[in-house]
Amino acid sequence: MEGFVLQGHKKVYFAGIGGVSMSALALILRSKGMEVLGYDRSHSHETEILESHGVDVDYSEDSPKLEGVDLLVYTAALNMAHPVVAKAAERGIPCVTRAVLLGAIIKEYGVSIGVAGTHGKSTTSGMISRIFDVTPGRDPSFAVGALLPFVNAYYKVGTDGTFIFEADEYKDSFLHFMPTTAVVLNVCHDHPDYFKDLDQVVDSFSKYISHSEYAVLDLDSEGAVRCAADYKGKAVWYSTEKKADYYASRVSEKNGYCSYTLHYPQGRIRIKLSVPGIHNVSNSLAAFAACHINGLTPEEIAAGIASFTGVSRRFEHIGELNGAEVISDYAHHPDEIAACLRTARKMAKGRVITVFQPHTYSRLKELFDKFAGSLSMSDIVAVTDVFSAREADTLGVSGELLARECGGFYADSFAAAARFLTETARKKDLVIIMGAGDIYKVWDELKKSS
Repeated sequence: MEGFVLQGHKKVYFAGIGGVSMSALALILRSKGMEVLGYDRSHSHETEILESHGVDVDYSEDSPKLEGVDLLVYTAALNMAHPVVAKAAERGIPCVTRAVLLGAIIKEYGVSIGVAGTHGKSTTSGMISRIFDVTPGRDPSFAVGALLPFVNAYYKVGTDGTFIFEADEYKDSFLHFMPTTAVVLNVCHDHPDYFKDLDQVVDSFSKYISHSEYAVLDLDSEGAVRCAADYKGKAVWYSTEKKADYYASRVSEKNGYCSYTLHYPQGRIRIKLSVPGIHNVSNSLAAFAACHINGLTPEEIAAGIASFTGVSRRFEHIGELNGAEVISDYAHHPDEIAACLRTARKMAKGRVITVFQPHTYSRLKELFDKFAGSLSMSDIVAVTDVFSAREADTLGVSGELLARECGGFYADSFAAAARFLTETARKKDLVIIMGAGDIYKVWDELKKSS
């Protein structure tokens, strides 16, 4: 909805309120004094949080509580034909997408930092949020696509006029956002149900950065370089491989955790990471650059990076099984899987065992061989059925086919995946429960049987 403004609305209904970003936005509006309620198809951790804050959640689409509602917000996974959205439209209630709402919120802040990219958005936006949050005299607002342990929430409403957020490219959602600083971590082909090829992805990222005063970009990403070809603002480059405005040298790694010398335009400083993985050197360079050009000192930024221990479901330690460490990870693209398993290899004292849930049929179909190649980095693999999300099973691919291709096991249920892990894991192994859907329920099954 062009020209949408949030002011004046008092009772807002969220269709798809259980989504990570939707639930955060719902609670942000509630913190602003608005009445908030919504619908989701099933109970989840997010809906439990909402209900604990007094948000009324419908779990049936048949009779949504729309009385007195003056705005409906719906997620990109739905559309105007969804029964809840259609009922609101029939009543004359204005309906906007989640992206339109977030764009309106962003406009209320003098400084806004939007983190986009095919991979690493949640970790990097969480890191920037942490850096600002622990800097004396700063009180930022933020909305991130993963739970932030340091606030035990997905969001925070602060007072200093700074807003940090995750900018999702799916269905061009991020084109509703005009941050003062646009961060682009990497640009690869993903979401093949929407983006037909890399050229279309690059074009969208070009439009995303076009209205920003600053663009912080990864010089190591060919797609990021391409998207900045016609950019008119101030391009700020970072790199782990080349000399750039912000770049890394003397990288050392111990037990999977990196430290390095970060070079910035006026000097250099030693950075110590408290999140594992060589890929987080790149993420931290992006975070450092975004914070530095927005007024924080190198010392403040380095301290904030050191204090950042990650976000939920990003190489998150969740427990032990038969003496093996169990990790939960959100990786659902071959590049992310490879980065996760490289980190696991550095940290594991024994075998690396992965249970993976593919996310959407279209992604699995388009990147099938790459998925098989990345998963083969694990010693032992089990693959579950596909988390279909918004799609139907019409493309001739399956979790069983992927398991066969990568020489792994097929688990036809979460209970079967839990049995596989119980029978396979042993002391010193590293177990990864991996995927962007509801694969975390395998750990729930394991806890039930222990």
